[in-house]
Amino acid sequence: MLRSFVLAVALLASAVALAAPEPTPTSAVFGAYTVTVAPDPDSTLSAAEYQITVRNEELLLARLSAPYNGVLSKSFVADLNRDGAFEVVVTYTEAATHVTVVKVYSWKDDLLQPVKLAELDDQQKQGYRGDDEVAVKDGKLLRLFQVYEQQNGEWVATTSTRKLHYSFDSSRWMTD
Repeated sequence: MLRSFVLAVALLASAVALAAPEPTPTSAVFGAYTVTVAPDPDSTLSAAEYQITVRNEELLLARLSAPYNGVLSKSFVADLNRDGAFEVVVTYTEAATHVTVVKVYSWKDDLLQPVKLAELDDQQKQGYRGDDEVAVKDGKLLRLFQVYEQQNGEWVATTSTRKLHYSFDSSRWMTD
């Protein structure tokens, strides 16, 4: 009996440890708008979707749902391209590859429109293994990641990190 109880507790503990935490909705205010990013509990297009809503004091102005594959991590609202309107940044990490995906949506003509970000160039990809930290600071979209190198066929972390910011003027990631 005691062994069955211990086994059941161990199985429950391992199931809880393996379950990914459900991300909590985040809201930000930009001028007269309240922008919320949250997992979409009524996802119909794919196994997992996030939803972005834009409201003013009176109305729901826009709702956008988009699929993702992995774990939602962060979201930000800021004027990244200095046009007076806001951009919404949503990040998630793909479970299998640990690659951090950065999605950006721009508020134009009362609609959320996707912004295609450039990929990392070959030099920036050197030693990249994912698990980026993404942030918005002083109106800039930043990403920071550990640099790895191969030693005896294995990827090993170096003491270096790479910090990049996205230039919306030149549509590319740039070294800070």
